[in-house]
Amino acid sequence: MVNLSSFAFKKHTLRRKLFSYMFILAILLLGLFFAGVFLIMGFTCTRQKFYKTLDFQSQVFERQISSHFNNLAVMGIQLAEESDHIIASYLKENALDFEQLNGSEIRLSSLQEALFDTLEHKLLEADCTSAFILLNAQVNPSVENASVSRSGLYLQRSSLDSSDNHILLYRGLAAIGKKQGCMPHRKWRLEFRPDHVPDFEHIKEKADLPLFSSYQLTDMFTLPGTSERVMLLALPLTGSDGTFFGLCGFEISESYFKHVFAQPSSLSRVLFCLCSGNDGLADTRDCFSAGIVNDYYLAPSGTYHTQNFGNGLKCFQNDTSSYIGISNPVHLCPGDVPFSVSVLMPFTDYRTQAIADGLRILLLLLLSLSAAASCCLYFSHRYLIPVYQSIQRICQKEYDASDTSIAEIDDLFAFLAEQDRINEAALEKIKAENATAQASLKQMYSEQQENRQQIERLAYSRKTEVDPYDYENFLMGIKELTETERKVFGYYLQGKTVKEIMELSGVKESTIRFHNRNIYSKLQVSSLKQLLRFASIMKQDDVSQQKNKSGIP
Repeated sequence: MVNLSSFAFKKHTLRRKLFSYMFILAILLLGLFFAGVFLIMGFTCTRQKFYKTLDFQSQVFERQISSHFNNLAVMGIQLAEESDHIIASYLKENALDFEQLNGSEIRLSSLQEALFDTLEHKLLEADCTSAFILLNAQVNPSVENASVSRSGLYLQRSSLDSSDNHILLYRGLAAIGKKQGCMPHRKWRLEFRPDHVPDFEHIKEKADLPLFSSYQLTDMFTLPGTSERVMLLALPLTGSDGTFFGLCGFEISESYFKHVFAQPSSLSRVLFCLCSGNDGLADTRDCFSAGIVNDYYLAPSGTYHTQNFGNGLKCFQNDTSSYIGISNPVHLCPGDVPFSVSVLMPFTDYRTQAIADGLRILLLLLLSLSAAASCCLYFSHRYLIPVYQSIQRICQKEYDASDTSIAEIDDLFAFLAEQDRINEAALEKIKAENATAQASLKQMYSEQQENRQQIERLAYSRKTEVDPYDYENFLMGIKELTETERKVFGYYLQGKTVKEIMELSGVKESTIRFHNRNIYSKLQVSSLKQLLRFASIMKQDDVSQQKNKSGIP
């Protein structure tokens, strides 16, 4: 069985230890990096993240809005063409002018009956809540307010369920509705009021244009007699001779908009708005809104002030609520009628997410700092502190019989201990040699003193052997020597031979002999031996004089 404890204290080289610890550090950093990625979920910037999400939602919503109203416009053009044909055929079959329909309930009833099936079929085919044909004629022109009353048909779906084919008669002759199995609306009226239809006169002015250029989306308004806000896609009805027959088109109600245009979203609360004008959510009376699929949402109310929020986002705010989002213009009908789509989220949701992202970043920072501190403490304890303690022990020379678990340091301690033993042995040897040298030096000093005394005695004895008068002449003659002669005299005092003096001076032997005769003559000596004897006595006298001056016995 393997003894795991034996591996715990196994020595490893410094390089291997350093590599192991750095490898552990790299693993920890990688783990920390991936933990950070999972923590912040790809966080870059809260505003940028929401902008990307809302911008994507806005593009999808805009495409859906454009597609829906384009399809509705196609259905409206078909309804207008078929209605024009039915009206023209009816007038032709009965040899009537359109003006002759005014005041004739029978004729208007017959015309409405002829138009009913076409209007009902288009309503069931189209994605809308109602379809209408408003005729520019009155049943009874003589009654009060006849000038603002128009005959026609206005059919509504009984529910928002597209599979429900029950139809209600909102405007038109009740008898026709009953005949077609269409129950009257609870707010049924016989005729329209054109002044209740936004932009009626403006649409009428487009009667001479092709149908694909004349349809128009009206502003949002409250359907008369109800609390339902709607908008109309309306087209003019025109005869081949340019006679204005009236209007036809489809209705989109606010409830239908909420039901159909609800969007899936990754966000918890999102508001999708279609607004009249280019300012987005400025006045909720000019907007339809929808929320997230199968979820409740709180519709905005009142007017909102718009300001830039940064990173492509806008802030919409009033006294009761605030949103951030994106608002883009959208082209839904010919002409210069402006619309815009807005995708918004409550500012409180943005703030909550921003705080959460900030906390994630803070948590990641704290984890990083904690991990860094832990790594530093661990590596210091496992690596740096042993090295530092070993250095202190080296300074204090406490490395005998040591075990640091680091092979290089233990080898260094063993080497230093061996060096200490070698140095101590060398020191002892030097001390012994020094003691021997001191003894030898002392003996040499004693012998030197003894030799000096003998030399003094010898000099004294020599001094007594020479003639004092000759010695005085010698001393006086030294002063008369020239510089060259004094130099040659110095060489003799140093014990140099004639040959050596020739080499040192660079002169011939005859020149040296010439100087010798002059030196002998001035010093009054007869030989070199006599000169050296007098010189030795002179030197001994100089040493004695110096000792007397310094007080040395």
